[in-house]
Amino acid sequence: MINSKLVKFVGAAALVLTLAACGGNGSGTTSTGSETGGTEATATDGAFDAAALYAGQWRGSVPITGQTVYGTAGGSEPMLDVVFAEDGTVTVTPLEAHADLPSDSGTWEGTAEQVTLHLTSGDIVLTVVDNVTLTGNAADFGIADFDTINFDFYG
Repeated sequence: MINSKLVKFVGAAALVLTLAACGGNGSGTTSTGSETGGTEATATDGAFDAAALYAGQWRGSVPITGQTVYGTAGGSEPMLDVVFAEDGTVTVTPLEAHADLPSDSGTWEGTAEQVTLHLTSGDIVLTVVDNVTLTGNAADFGIADFDTINFDFYG
């Protein structure tokens, strides 16, 4: 009799914990609105919502290669952060190791194909690769000796 009550109690506790962990909906899955893990990029009226997709911090890095005793090595060098605010403002801030790069600010707008920064130094166009990657011309950010700069969503 006591064993039967204990089994029922443990079973009920497991069910309650499972439902609590799933938000009470009984399902262990959630939807982020996109198969690539991003958020929905359409507003309630069906228009493209750039802020929903691009707002946040993006880390800009340039691709690098070099010679080691083992051969050619590659990677990337983080250079600067670009922060797209939901209100349409943008700030460009170089990382400490690259403090010689210019800081800038202005406004931004985006489509599914590109993001345009309207900075005090001029306009910069970034191409959308996917929901978490943008690419642009490194020279537009004052970075010499590199063709491209790649931006990854940083948070």
